[in-house]
Amino acid sequence: MVNFSRGGTTDDQLGPQPRPQRVQVSRIVALINNLTEAMYATGDDAEAAYRAALEELRAQADEAAIALARLESDCDRRTYPRRWALIYAATQLEHEAVLPFLRQVVLTPIPPERSSNPHSFSTVKEETVLRTTAVEGVGTLAARGNERARESLFEFLSIESISIRRACVQSLLAIDPGLRDRIAEYLPRDFRYLLDIRPVAVTDVPQIKDPRQHLRDPRLPEKPTPPDPERGEGRTDQRGPRTGG
Repeated sequence: MVNFSRGGTTDDQLGPQPRPQRVQVSRIVALINNLTEAMYATGDDAEAAYRAALEELRAQADEAAIALARLESDCDRRTYPRRWALIYAATQLEHEAVLPFLRQVVLTPIPPERSSNPHSFSTVKEETVLRTTAVEGVGTLAARGNERARESLFEFLSIESISIRRACVQSLLAIDPGLRDRIAEYLPRDFRYLLDIRPVAVTDVPQIKDPRQHLRDPRLPEKPTPPDPERGEGRTDQRGPRTGG
């Protein structure tokens, strides 16, 4: 077992303080924590450290799958970065043992919006990201020949979420473009346009050579439009000529 201390004081607390509580963490949980911490690490050796942590966890995939599911279930529902890291870690194991956990994540209904300002921060959006991450993990298993994972992707197409449906469609088409007709049968007619959406690599997207070319310097005044010879007047806006009376 690996021991970690938890506790401490704040500056406005006076007098004797209770001794920090010692929390015992199993080896598998310690390995999971090592991996999730490595996800956010930076530096020259960050990638190597992440790969080493991942390989160590993959060696105990069966036990890790159970621990990841339990840790995510025990999380405060609002700790989205931690929950995402645990789900993503499960997808990176690329082991059939994580399929029940990933299925549970995707099939759990998205809770109603809890944010008072969803334009700034949306809990529905965060919950959707967790589920699309899990879908991608199921897609990886399906691509490796796991039949239950492939059928799960078809099952997920009934979920009323555009993002989840899109992720499932893309995973299935990546496995076999010949599945298009079967996918269409599972999709409501209004969502069959998802079959024509293709993921595009950033390097394949046309880039603007000079992003500044269409921007106006806010320090400069609006340039007036030259006088309209047909009307004998000058214009100060950037719209086209008026039509009609």
